[in-house]
Amino acid sequence: MDKKFISIAIIAIAVVVGATIRLVRFNSEGASRANPKPFELLGASAATAVVKLLKENGSVVVVLETMEGIKNSNNEAQVKGFKAGLAKSKGVTIREVKELQRDMSGDPRFWPEGQARQIASLGDGVGAIVLFFNIPQDLSPNDIAALKESKAKILIVGGVQSPLVNTLVTSAVIQVAIVARTPPPPVPSDTETMEQSFARVYTELNAP
Repeated sequence: MDKKFISIAIIAIAVVVGATIRLVRFNSEGASRANPKPFELLGASAATAVVKLLKENGSVVVVLETMEGIKNSNNEAQVKGFKAGLAKSKGVTIREVKELQRDMSGDPRFWPEGQARQIASLGDGVGAIVLFFNIPQDLSPNDIAALKESKAKILIVGGVQSPLVNTLVTSAVIQVAIVARTPPPPVPSDTETMEQSFARVYTELNAP
């Protein structure tokens, strides 16, 4: 694999980790490690985006990625925030929360064979698919073709604003992506609130 590509990938991952750590540090009681609020904000932002995308009418499938069934508290916080956000709209509902389990022996940088097609198939009968996990560093032409076949709109939540994500949104393979800026703008002051930090770190990309 090209050394330059590997370096870019490492930097992108470091930016996301750093941004997330920055968000998680916000906690009025000081117990930052157990603070789910940043991930709830991410879920709530996704809810706002999908309600707008579906024009306040329709159902969605929420898809989470788990590693061999390991419980992920961040996933739970995102779903909690998403449900709370949807509660503000009476026209959009969750049909199903689906977990896609991954084998730890696989390369986490790429989707397993057939996963893109499985994701697309979840769109049958719903208005949108909401993916709470990262787009991989690369997608094969077959993966992209499979996503295009989805009968539902696709919304990605999490990860970084990579060239691949930008391309997928610009070409309308994905309708919305809520991702971390790379790099995020500098912190304006020590008095920045969690909500302000979230708005600074994350951005929403929309298909034309």
